[in-house]
Order: sequence, then C-alpha cells, then structure tokens
Amino acid sequence: SQSSDESNVKTESIDFSFFTAGTGNAGPTIVSATFLLLATPVITFINGKQVDVEPWTEKRSIDFGPGVGTKPVWLLDNPDVPTTALSLGKPNCQSRFGTDPLPWNYLFGGMKALPRSLLYNRDAMQAFSLFSEPIIRFVDRLVGATNAMRVDVTVNDGGNRKTKTLRIAHHDLEQCVGLATAAFALEVADSMREKSSATVQPGVYYPVELGNEARRNILKAAKEDAFVYEI
Repeated sequence: SQSSDESNVKTESIDFSFFTAGTGNAGPTIVSATFLLLATPVITFINGKQVDVEPWTEKRSIDFGPGVGTKPVWLLDNPDVPTTALSLGKPNCQSRFGTDPLPWNYLFGGMKALPRSLLYNRDAMQAFSLFSEPIIRFVDRLVGATNAMRVDVTVNDGGNRKTKTLRIAHHDLEQCVGLATAAFALEVADSMREKSSATVQPGVYYPVELGNEARRNILKAAKEDAFVYEI
C-alpha cells in the first residue's frame, strides 16, 4: 500500500498467504473458526470485480522463509482482502491458508462435504472441536506452534512491473497475535500522547488506510522475536 501512494504507481495484485503449525497453541478455538470459514464463500477480487469462490480450492505452494520452508495453502476468506482491495483501487487480491501436519489440510477439505448449515452451527463446531481437543493438543506438541505470513504485492510503475514480498514468522501464534494487537494499540497511544506528531488521527481505519510512518512503526513493533522478517 505504501507504493500506491505514489501517483504513477498502480497496484496490480496482492496475495496474502498464512501458515500455522497445528493450532498455534490456540487449541480448539482456531479449529472451530476454520470449520466456519469452510462454509463461507471466499471473497476475491479479479480484474476489478469482487468474485466469490469456493473455499479451500486453488492450492498453491508458498515459501515462507528459513525455518518454515515451502507449504501448501488454499483459498480461505479473509476480511483483509476486501478492505485492502477497496482501499487501493480494486487490484487482484486473494488470501490463502495452510497448516501442519499435512493431513489436516485434507481433513479441512473433506469437511466441506458436510452441510453448510452444520458448518455454520457455532455450537456444534465448537463441541466437535472440544471433543477432539486431546488429539489437537497431542498434534500441537508434535508440530509446534509456528505462525508465518507472507504478502506479495505487484505494482506497475509507468510500465515497469515490480513485486515486493514481506515474510514474517514467529514461533508461537498466540505471541504473534499479542504483538500485532499491542503494536496497533501502542501507535494509537503514542498519537494520543504526542498530538503534534500523531501518526493516527481520531477515527476508525482499515490498516491499509494508515499513513506510511504509522505502518512502519507497527511493523517494527510486530516483528519483535520474529525468526523471519524479510522485505
């Protein structure tokens, strides 16, 4: 999004990719949430138009960097897709997710065969996840709790196409979520304390709508304890 601030630069595509080993120590909650998403059409943007597609399709192999490696990921709904695409002139935009161990990915794919009414039933999916908790926790011990993210942005700069990639990975999903939440909160708190140099003005924003300095500060805070951080 920083590139889009330049008048001659047009954002052509944005690809979000996420990987979490096991449940990332989040336990049954992330499993039941994934079941709900398997019943939700995936919002993508293609050629300037919103296109809703079937979840857990269009597999890709994504390199998340040293210590994580290349992992398979599938389309899954993500609110960052419409908020980012609509803020940047509707470039092509999609989001994918994958997990370890590998058979879990195919289990999620098989779950799509269940009626949507059942997958949308929060109580039923949470009960199933809680029933499976001993297995979930055992698998977590085997595969760890790594969380990795990758964002690929392609822009057209006066006919010259360029792609930038951000990769970040933490050893624990819960730690990663906590750091990211705190990074946004700290930026807002600093802006309230130092109003003359505030990077966030009063209001409600999508992350992509924040200014360059605010985004840099947030990324600097969020990368704490990351074992992969590359742009």
